[in-house]
Amino acid sequence: MGTAGLVARPMASILEATGRTAQSIRNRSNPHESNRLRVRFSRPVARDRPLFPYSWEEAVGVSLLLQADCGRLKDETFVVCKILREPAKFLVLSEKLLLLVSSRYLVDLGSPQFAGVPPDPQWAIETEMNLKSIVHLDRAQEVVNIVGSNGETSPRDKRGRSRDIALSSAFIPLFHFSVELPSIEDAEGTLQFLMALIEKGKARRWDKNILHRSNIC
Repeated sequence: MGTAGLVARPMASILEATGRTAQSIRNRSNPHESNRLRVRFSRPVARDRPLFPYSWEEAVGVSLLLQADCGRLKDETFVVCKILREPAKFLVLSEKLLLLVSSRYLVDLGSPQFAGVPPDPQWAIETEMNLKSIVHLDRAQEVVNIVGSNGETSPRDKRGRSRDIALSSAFIPLFHFSVELPSIEDAEGTLQFLMALIEKGKARRWDKNILHRSNIC
């Protein structure tokens, strides 16, 4: 897969406007129903964009960018979201950022026990890394390993409750973490997406970082 298959969709502003309008109508109709669970996340609809089949991954990624940290990421351009093997965890990629996120309300997503989507999924950003800081990528079976020159974790992660670990260098502190995908195919696809995004960023004159890749099958 090359950059030809990589489509970035700046949809946050569209979904934000339609979501606010719909929520306002619902609240005026019955203010006591605003906390009801929904069957699924809203998805962006625009006149100039074809209506594709509903995608949970896309809906999760756009919701995260809109709602996490009080909308701090709403201007990011969504690219792709990957459901990870660990329940309720997702890898979200924008044109500039890599985000490892979770929501306790989505633990049963995809199972008959899934109750629905709350108005506020209470997104937790466990790791945030600028794509231009990534200096190494590799894959070992279903696991994608990522090393960057910076990375931020939540306090929960810093207490050692996640797989994220900090590495040190004599000159530049390095940050390493791994994500486990449901299958080898998903892991390889994620690796290819990351590499394509980084190459696209370099073409836009990112800082010159050396990207190394090694695959362990």
